[in-house]
Parts: sequence; C-alpha cells; structure tokens
Amino acid sequence: MLILFFIVIALSSCKSEYTKAVEAGLSSQEVFDSLIFGMKIGQTKKDFYSICWDLNKQELISEGPGNNYAKYIEPYDSTSEMIFRKEMLFYGIFDESDNMVGMDMIYNYVSWSPWMDRLQSGMLVEDLKEYYSKNYPGNEFMRINIKDTNLDAYAKIDGNRQILIYPKDAKDVAVKIEDLRHKFREQFKDGQRQKT
Repeated sequence: MLILFFIVIALSSCKSEYTKAVEAGLSSQEVFDSLIFGMKIGQTKKDFYSICWDLNKQELISEGPGNNYAKYIEPYDSTSEMIFRKEMLFYGIFDESDNMVGMDMIYNYVSWSPWMDRLQSGMLVEDLKEYYSKNYPGNEFMRINIKDTNLDAYAKIDGNRQILIYPKDAKDVAVKIEDLRHKFREQFKDGQRQKT
C-alpha cells in the first residue's frame, strides 16, 4: 500500500506546470467567457459577424488582409508614445456547430521596422502579457513550450479560459484565447459557475 502511495505521488509530480494548471482550471468549474469587444465564448458565428458589422459601421475596425481577419488599430493616446500603437487582426474560433470557442489574434506595432529594437516581437510579447494580466485578472502567465517549435510561449489559465501568447516572427505576436472545455472536451463536466 505504501509503495502504491509513492507511485501515485511520483506520477503526479511528473505532470508539467501547464498540465496541472489545465486540470485545476477545468476542475474549478469556473467559467470565464469574455473575449474582446464584448464578444463571449458561446456566441454564434452570426453573433460574431453582427458585432463586427456594428464595429465597422462605427469605424472602429476594418477589413484585414485577404479578408481573413478583421483589423483594429489602437487609437492614439496622448498619455503614451505613438510609436507603441498596436494593430490587431482578429477572427473567432468556432466549433463544428458554429459556436465561438475562442479568438485568434495577431498583433504588431504599427511603426514596426526591422532596425528598431524597441518594436520587435519580444518586446510586444511583454507588452501584451501586461495588458492581458491587467484586463483579464486571475492567474499569472507561465512559460510553456509549443509542441515541435522552439518558441517562448506564455499561457494564462483561469477556469475554462486559456490565453496563449507567442511570437510568430520578428514583427508579429499571436494571441489565442481558447475555451479549454472545447479543447479538452473529455475532461469537461457540467455545472460550471459563470464568471466574466
């Protein structure tokens, strides 16, 4: 019996920090559904397009490159340097029933150039970690490895919601918000408590 106890302890200690955070988030039964621009996990593709249409009419967003993303450019804020204004391309992530299970985003600094160290993707990753920590409070970001890459990625897990941030190249940074109940469906149980 004592040997079995030590085997269980040894196996549980082999789990990565990320796996433990996913399991803790899903078992907490807390539901965090906030995405961006008032959009929420669980809305339909029709809802996504309707909200984007309204944002476009207000001239807050426009069509992104290749019509694959919507584009948002951060407005100029006199309290910060204009050089650090960000552009965000975004599009919903949908399941087989066209329900939104996350958001796929690509950020860059509008003034990016290859010779400006302050505007490279590594700096933007830190900027975005700070932004998402402040605006989506809860757990801290942890460093993780993305399978089959050498990228420094960061994940923040609060209940069912994961925010993943990683550099795509010298200019662009990917941010993905996902519903872990969808990503790990077999581990999801009913009865979540709603939180935003």
